[in-house]
Amino acid sequence: DYDKHNRYSIPYFFGTVGILYNKDAYPHDDFSSWRSLYNPKFKNDIILVDGAREVMGLSLNKLGYSLNETNPKRLDEAEADLAHLAPQVKGIVGDEVTMMLEQHEANIAVVWSGTAAPIVQENPEFDYVVPKEGSNLWFDTMVIPKTAQNQAGAYQFINFLLDPKNSKQNTEWVGYATPNEAAKKHLPKEIKNDQRFYPSKETQSRLEVYKDLGKDILNDYNEHFLNFKMSLQ
Repeated sequence: DYDKHNRYSIPYFFGTVGILYNKDAYPHDDFSSWRSLYNPKFKNDIILVDGAREVMGLSLNKLGYSLNETNPKRLDEAEADLAHLAPQVKGIVGDEVTMMLEQHEANIAVVWSGTAAPIVQENPEFDYVVPKEGSNLWFDTMVIPKTAQNQAGAYQFINFLLDPKNSKQNTEWVGYATPNEAAKKHLPKEIKNDQRFYPSKETQSRLEVYKDLGKDILNDYNEHFLNFKMSLQ
């Protein structure tokens, strides 16, 4: 939606928003639905990314609404729904997610797949799932500002990153999913066939890219999210 036909931007990495959890802590629990997070047994054991679209989004998806919802009543409903999630939430954090999970300060997190992938790859006790109700499909992209002083160098750098061998090496190092088909062919099977991070067509059909909803609607999302954060105090 933000750049039809990739006219102005080049996809660099991509991913989803989902649930990362410790299988050893909860070996018999099913996290395939956003509803699972509302189970009282997870009291004070869930951490959330600090993003209004992501947190409001999980509630909107749970309720069967779009991640790009603009109806004020449905946004109110999503905030009210999050009140039932609050007792399970230990905190809303940023880069501390990885540390908190690895140190077992919490065992469940709503995170971006780019955060989840290195944790899952390095710690077999963790798993990641995209809930069945749907979620966000995000892209990190590369663009050249119109004020760039070295446009030729920018093109060279983008081409360097898009080179299949360089992209493959970069993908393995960073751990995020690559949209570069030529690079993907060179990845180990255990990476490129991992549908947790390279979702199937079926899963993709339930994903939404965030739309620019305009300043006023975005302010509404932020206000609802702030109300939720304040309720955790």
